[in-house]
Amino acid sequence: MIDVHGYSKRLESARRRLAQLRHSSLLLAFVDHLLALGLSDGRVAKIANHLCTIFRNCPFDPASASMRDVEAVVGWINSRAYKTSTKDDLRLAVRKLVQYAKFGSCVQANS
Repeated sequence: MIDVHGYSKRLESARRRLAQLRHSSLLLAFVDHLLALGLSDGRVAKIANHLCTIFRNCPFDPASASMRDVEAVVGWINSRAYKTSTKDDLRLAVRKLVQYAKFGSCVQANS
């Protein structure tokens, strides 16, 4: 398949930026987890770029994050002048990352 949008390059660029951040091993493992789940390179690149934005501006430890920590990050996201859809994507990235950090997967179990 032809990568017309350069998603593989965008993903590698995001991985390089994530590798420079605090908690980089967890962030990169999360990206690998998303790829293992079968998400497209474009979707994973988007999430990885969102994580770069979040961790540059509002760093926190996802593995030991309390409700207050997550609320602080979500508050920061809500205070930005992003479109509603971008805010939704950022909040989803935070939720799935914390879920992965605490439980080892971001896939919901069937109840």
